[in-house]
Formats: sequence, structure tokens, C-alpha cells
Amino acid sequence: MPAGALSRLLLGLHDAAFGAPIETAKEALLGALRAAIPFDAAIWGSGAEDPPLIFGIAAVDFPLEQLIAYGAWQSEDRLRAAVSASPGIALRQEDLGPIADHHASAIYAGFCKGAGIAHTLGIADLDADTNVGELIFLFRGEASPAYTEAERDLLEQCFPHLLTARRQRMLSAFQRPNGKVSHSETPGYAIIDDGGHVHASDPAFGLAMRSAFPGWQGPRLPEPLAKLVQTGETSLKAGGTRFDLRRSDGRHLLRLPDPAAARLSDAELKVARKFAEGATSAEVAEQLGLSPLTVRNHVTAIYQKLGIHSKAELARTMARLDG
Repeated sequence: MPAGALSRLLLGLHDAAFGAPIETAKEALLGALRAAIPFDAAIWGSGAEDPPLIFGIAAVDFPLEQLIAYGAWQSEDRLRAAVSASPGIALRQEDLGPIADHHASAIYAGFCKGAGIAHTLGIADLDADTNVGELIFLFRGEASPAYTEAERDLLEQCFPHLLTARRQRMLSAFQRPNGKVSHSETPGYAIIDDGGHVHASDPAFGLAMRSAFPGWQGPRLPEPLAKLVQTGETSLKAGGTRFDLRRSDGRHLLRLPDPAAARLSDAELKVARKFAEGATSAEVAEQLGLSPLTVRNHVTAIYQKLGIHSKAELARTMARLDG
């Protein structure tokens, strides 16, 4: 594909994700991909295998009854096993061996033929830290041509952009009134559910988790972070790293703080947030159970660490840091 056409395709993927509701962003992305790699049906699944969790399956022209029927054949699916074992590498059935061997297999006779699946192209991703995987399969029937090597290569080029566009669409649930997304100032974020399971994250979050919780592997957060969702607290410090939580409806943003906010102690951060909410010095002291002198000392330290000189600046700074 010419560079200009590829650039337009990748931009179109981003536009498709943001032009659809968050709940159907996967379907919209597959629809945009369909213009470049035609398919008769497709699925996009997200989840984990150990322990087995399904975060969601998007289907385009793939009936629910076929999804259910596939469950009995998953262990026989050599192509799924191959793409799962080679993250980021797109594979066709033909890449595993003679297509005649596939047509002679039990899964072809028992599932693929009846489902009208003659040609399959698949690709997967697995986050080694969170143990969360993404898997896309594109299907064609007997009346359609087999997938070409060029189409296989194009899927590999598009796949990282599909994943990024979906994550960005998920992050848009935490968008600020000024249109900026909360994570934009600093890397290090994860989108989690009410049970503390990580649905999406960036590499900086994985690095922070390895430092704060050596040996951790998702998709469920360590208990202290998982419980944070159920409490009224908005941050937690573990292993010298602070994690900030921003709640939404059913999905929450767990992130590393802005470097400026990270310079504040937990006590200073609580005082700063109270002032940013419009509380007076007396109200901050009363609400936090502090003496007026302690509040003044905290404010002095906050101003020095953030390089500001007034409560108005403090309010603006905290609005930026807390999203």
C-alpha cells in the first residue's frame, strides 16, 4: 500500500474509533479496517487466559450462535494457538501448512464449514505485565478469495494502531471539559473495572507496577490497589510509587501522577486539593483535623515545590494535575 494511502487508512482508524460510542469502538474500527482488508465476518476479543477472563467480544457479521459453538472447538484451533504464541504476527491458515490439511481437520468439518469460514487471517497481542490479550480474526467464505501475503502484512501494520485507537477512545471517558484527556501530561495509566482488573494500560504503567509490586502479573491488580476502587480514597502509595485514581461509570483511570504532584507528600496533596476546591484555611484545618499552623506550613511547602505564589495558581495547577 502506498505511504499516502496507509497514512489515510491509519487516520481513518482513529476517526472511526472516536466517531462511535465507546461501547462499539471495536466494531467501528473493524468496519474501517474492512475497507482496506475486505472480510465477510470478523471478531475482536479482549481478556486473559490465566485466569480465564473475557472482557469483551466484538463481532461484525459473526452470529452469536457461531461464537457459542466455537467454544467447543477452541482447543482444536491451530491458527488461534499460533497467533497467540506469536504476538504482533499476522497469520493465515495457509501459513501453518497445506490448506488441504486444514480442510481435512476435525475443526473444519465440525465448525468452519458449517459456519461458512473458508479463509481466516488472525493476529494477537499480549501484555506481559497485565496478562491482558487482544485477538482479531478476519473471515472469508468460499465465494471470497484467500487472504494474500500483502493483506497479512497490512494487518500487521494496522494492528498497533487499532489497539492504540481503542485505548485512546477508552481514555476519552475521562476527558476534561477543555477537551484534553487526563493522561496526556504524563505516561503511566491503566483503565480498570470495579473488580480491579486491568483492561488496558501503557508501558510506563507496567514499569511502575514491576517496581512497586515485584512479581506482580495481572490482570487483577494487587489487593491494595484493587481495594482502592471500593474506598473513597483517590490515591495510594506503594513501593515509593503513588497511584492516583479517577472514577467513572464502571471504568476507572489509575495513573501515575504528574511529576509536579509527585513532589508533594500525601499530607500536602490533601491540603492542596482542599484549597483547589475553594476551601478557606480554617475550613481546610477543620476538615483535615490539622492546626492552622500546620496548614500554613503545608501551604508554604506546596508553593515552593510547585513553583507557585498564590491560591489561584494552586487551583489552576491542581486542576491540571487532577484532570
